[in-house]
Amino acid sequence: MMVRFMRLVGGVVVNHPWLVTAVSLVVTLLLYANIHNLRTGTDLTDLFGNRDPQWRAASQIGKELGYGNQLFVLIEVPNGETDTTGPMEDAADRLTADMLNSGLFRHARCGLQEEELLNIVRYFTWNFPSFTGPEQTEDVRRRLDPQQIHQNVRRAATALVTPFSSLGTNYFVADPLGLMEVQARNSRGFSQFANFDLQWGSGNRFFSKDHKALLIIAEPRQSAMDYKFAEQVILWTRDHIRSMNADPAFRDSGVRVTPAGAYVYAEQEHQFIETNIRRISMISIVGNLLLCLVIYPRIPLLLLSLLPAGLGILWTTGVASFYPGEVNLISLSFIAILAGLGDDQVVHFFNRVPQEWAKGGTLNDAVLRSFETTGFSVLLCIITAATATASLATSSFKALAEFGFILTVGMFMMVLHTLLTVPALMGLWWRVSKPRAPETITFRLLPWIARKCVDFVGRHARLVVGFGVGMFVLSLVFLPTIKMGARFEITGADNPAVAAQNRLSARFGIEGSPHVFLIAAGEQEVLGRVEKLTTGLEGYRQRGFIKSIFSPTTLLPSAQTQRERASLLKGVNLAASVRALEESLHENGFRTEPIQPFIDRLRSLGQNNDPVTLETAAKFLPPGLLDNSIRNTGDGSYVAAIAFYGTDPDAIDLIPESVIASWRNQFGPFVEFSFDKMNRDMQNQVLHDSRRALVWTAAGILLIVYLCFRNVRVSLIVLIPIVFGIVGTFGLLLLVRHHFSFMSITAIPLIIGIGIDNGIHLVRRYLENKRLGILAIAKATGPALIQSNLTTIVGFGALMASSFSPLAEMGLVTSLGVALALAGGLLLIPAVILVQEQRANGQS
Repeated sequence: MMVRFMRLVGGVVVNHPWLVTAVSLVVTLLLYANIHNLRTGTDLTDLFGNRDPQWRAASQIGKELGYGNQLFVLIEVPNGETDTTGPMEDAADRLTADMLNSGLFRHARCGLQEEELLNIVRYFTWNFPSFTGPEQTEDVRRRLDPQQIHQNVRRAATALVTPFSSLGTNYFVADPLGLMEVQARNSRGFSQFANFDLQWGSGNRFFSKDHKALLIIAEPRQSAMDYKFAEQVILWTRDHIRSMNADPAFRDSGVRVTPAGAYVYAEQEHQFIETNIRRISMISIVGNLLLCLVIYPRIPLLLLSLLPAGLGILWTTGVASFYPGEVNLISLSFIAILAGLGDDQVVHFFNRVPQEWAKGGTLNDAVLRSFETTGFSVLLCIITAATATASLATSSFKALAEFGFILTVGMFMMVLHTLLTVPALMGLWWRVSKPRAPETITFRLLPWIARKCVDFVGRHARLVVGFGVGMFVLSLVFLPTIKMGARFEITGADNPAVAAQNRLSARFGIEGSPHVFLIAAGEQEVLGRVEKLTTGLEGYRQRGFIKSIFSPTTLLPSAQTQRERASLLKGVNLAASVRALEESLHENGFRTEPIQPFIDRLRSLGQNNDPVTLETAAKFLPPGLLDNSIRNTGDGSYVAAIAFYGTDPDAIDLIPESVIASWRNQFGPFVEFSFDKMNRDMQNQVLHDSRRALVWTAAGILLIVYLCFRNVRVSLIVLIPIVFGIVGTFGLLLLVRHHFSFMSITAIPLIIGIGIDNGIHLVRRYLENKRLGILAIAKATGPALIQSNLTTIVGFGALMASSFSPLAEMGLVTSLGVALALAGGLLLIPAVILVQEQRANGQS
């Protein structure tokens, strides 16, 4: 049936080459015209899909909550005795003003305005019952006692020691009883300012404790997860830093300005991936082009050999522009791989046609016979390769699934051009320049290499089989010793983003990636669960496992907690406190009008103490203090984040999984999120998906091979190259003490799908002409096998040039596996068949 189908296809191509070429040209133009609609995904979390709760949390944290969407700019001076506070403040003011005028930022600040500080004071002192804990109750009661009011007023007006002491009279107006002193003493709500010296310089600036650095904190308008926008922000920032440095006033001051934080990481990681994709694609394309220049004797033949890859890439890109319409950065590596796979099957046509022509008949007859024989093998081989890539497309890891889908589309695009476009163009070319002898459309060098290899097998068949079996068994014995690497890093310590983050941590104690608990529910339910989780984390902080905790309930307790705290002040007569305050103000010669808002608020607290809400807090607290850890997402839903940093920066499981599960049962659902943990979980997911793809690929190819040959013994011989290639690859890498990662398993389905081609082509050719003997068949088929495998090795080998270690490892394992599969096809299969024939002849 398949032979008749291939004869029909061959008849269409041979008899109507102009029609086939015209249809191919029209489709090419249509797909090319739509390529501009193909988008490259700009959300880094989109690489991982939306099925994983952690990556949904990452997207939610960045987009809805705005958590981590901060750009830090360090303004530093070299160590020395010279006071450069003025130039640092000038640089900060200039850059901050430019940020606010650019339209790229929601807000940018290098300090707090006096009114913002006073609003923070009002927030705590005007709602002091909600923030007074058990350890503060007695102190607050004393300050509200009418007999102590006079003393409290005098102290609040003259000698308070708080982060807001520099505010002077205005501070006294906002807090005449000195209640803020109680809050500041316990550092409640001021962890964000703990590493700043707000009193240095002109005041209220984010200076480091050593006064050698000043910090700008800005929030761009879009998430750092959108790498295109992150790149735009960083380019804008660097351009303005360069323009500032060109100013002699700044250049001579020695001030150094450095951006840091999530946006720098996003920009650097995007450049890292894009640079690697561009590099490996260029190496693959140029490498295969040079290889083809050496192998093919005529330029037209060279151009025809490049068509399946070129048109395959173009058609695949065009199809992707319709569906899915967007590709991620990892999927773009399909260009390098298709460039290597492009001529894998068409070389068998180039090899078979002159051999069929040499048997007699016209050139068209030779092409038709090639369709009936090699054409079916070509179709079968591309289906097996597509089986491997399609199995990757079932991955739950979106980047791997999209990668598999794009490669599968590419496989089918190449089969169309291998069986239709290229033979049609060959027919048209031969009408213009018909070859004079069959030898003029073969290969350079490869026939000689194939003859030498096969002749060696003919002389030493048992030695080849023995060596292959020994290598296989030895590798198989050591396979259980393989250990997968625990983790990998996209960026190294020398990366600008890492270096800037290290300086940010050293100067201001602002760490990099935190561990986060994300909670979503109604406002009070969220706050209640946040408090319970914070209490649980506090136990780990006291035991030394956690360095610091940032919880929104520090600034906004739940209504229940506020009521419990307010009950601790039960019995305090606030009306009496109000009267005593008014009397003491008159006694000390103060006008009551400026302080009247505080007096009115104190009187209302005595009558009705309503809980503080997020909306109330937003009126007092500056942007970025509370709204990036809890936010109203609409329809009465709120999302909150608790961030905490481990004492050991390399620790992944700060909180054991059993404890996390227990907290979920006790406190309700929440998402645990950290980039380090996600890194590990992603590797585990890819490893799981790769194992599943391996099972599906192996099962699919076993079925295809058996249905093709309908003989178990023959099918086992066909499988020799891939079994030997996979086991031998891991054995050799173990021998050189290679460190494996999860991508090693991802490479196995590709080795199976690609390496099986050798067995299919060689064994089918042998079964067609058994009388010629396996050695003659191997010599005839060998050049095409070598060429197709060499281009694949170059394509996957280009991945080894990547500085992204998982991608480089996939290239190493796959290219070595394909090379060993070639050895299995060209050496082991003929040797095994030869030994079997010799044994059968001996027995007869």
